[in-house]
Amino acid sequence: MRPYSKTQIILHWAVALLIVAQFVLHDGIAAAWRAFRRGQEVAFDPLVAAHVFGGIAILALVAWRLAIRARQGAVAPVAGTSPLMAKAMHLGHLALYAAVALAGVSGLAAWFGEVELAGELHETLKPVILVLVGGHVAAALYHQFYLKDGLMQRMSLRQR
Repeated sequence: MRPYSKTQIILHWAVALLIVAQFVLHDGIAAAWRAFRRGQEVAFDPLVAAHVFGGIAILALVAWRLAIRARQGAVAPVAGTSPLMAKAMHLGHLALYAAVALAGVSGLAAWFGEVELAGELHETLKPVILVLVGGHVAAALYHQFYLKDGLMQRMSLRQR
């Protein structure tokens, strides 16, 4: 079984940290978006810029990760994974990639293209991403502490 590459592991954790930062930085961008929609001038705010550029970084890193996956294929599930669980894992990852990518694209369209519908979509994706990330973390913890199958070790640089 091919393990995750060092690049894939670093991309995974970089995107995870950036997604956490996006939720932390949400209030500033939300206030700026509301001001923009009311026709008020939006002054430069480094926290707003951090949210915008963090989103661009996430989009670029997710595209890089998907390019690696397209070139190398997906890493096989842990030995002993049932076909149903493997399908659920595949669909969960697909949904997470899609939601994060769509959040990035809709955020760009809203902020730089002034597309209000994109801004509404971007905001709607916030709880969706929270649920998907929560499911991802819960599944990893289930593997680690219930199944004890070593799944989480695959996403660690220490295994190298």
